[in-house]
Amino acid sequence: MSEQYNISDVSRISGIPKDLLRMWERRYGYPDPIRDDNGDRVYSDDQLDKLVLIRQLQDQGKRPGKLIELEVTELKSLLQAPAPEFDPSELIGYLKSGDISALRNWLHGQLISNGLRSFIHRVMVPATYAVGDAWSRGELATYEEHLFTELMKTLVRQSLSEHYQVGGQPRIMLTTVPGEKHSMGLLMVEALLRMGGAEVIPFGPEMPFKDIQQAAISHTVDIIGLSFSGSFKGDDAVVMLSGLRQMIEPSIGIWAGGAALQDVASIPEGIERLQGLHSVEQALLEWRQTHPVSV
Repeated sequence: MSEQYNISDVSRISGIPKDLLRMWERRYGYPDPIRDDNGDRVYSDDQLDKLVLIRQLQDQGKRPGKLIELEVTELKSLLQAPAPEFDPSELIGYLKSGDISALRNWLHGQLISNGLRSFIHRVMVPATYAVGDAWSRGELATYEEHLFTELMKTLVRQSLSEHYQVGGQPRIMLTTVPGEKHSMGLLMVEALLRMGGAEVIPFGPEMPFKDIQQAAISHTVDIIGLSFSGSFKGDDAVVMLSGLRQMIEPSIGIWAGGAALQDVASIPEGIERLQGLHSVEQALLEWRQTHPVSV
């Protein structure tokens, strides 16, 4: 007898947020679960298997609208071999070569072979650290570091164009406080949140406190997300978070993460500290568990 799953089980096993499953059901007519006596969605083994494959292929950069039309055997045939391990020395070599076209093509190849989510975790994070370290040792010029940053931002923004959606939950604004110029962390978080079904409003770096307060109200956000890079002093970050928390109404959450907060003993009450990028999607899941959306 085929096993049956509720929407929470399917979301947990497949990695597809519940609100995204509902959106696909409305937009594409799939998955089309039956309803139990209480009116709750019930999914079959076959539907779960297909959704797991769709999520894996989506991570490799495929569009869900096209994948939903395919049979399970066709989806399996599309799965690519695991991407090779990222080698920082290759990236540094391309940067030092001055061949922008080759560098862009290499980065794009990494994105295609990994898929956006895996690309962020397996390539973008270690690449950012490797470039920063090479610059600090004098192996890369400042303009080479800037080139890497701009190429990476362009690549991820182009890939994210398929993940823009209005009406996702929660609604999150992303920015940094005055004095924090680095925005790569924000971009990584934005990508993971969008793929997780959230609606994200990016404001870029160095937003004055008053503007953060006004924007949060004007755009009726659920959460304010802030990034603090390793170049920002942890104690200063704590002071700023404390002051901002007092300015923002309690119903709006504040998530904060980044290298500057890793070694801080404690953060102000009412602030959720994100311990690394892997905690972003977990925080998203926990928010949905405490703020249920309508079915």
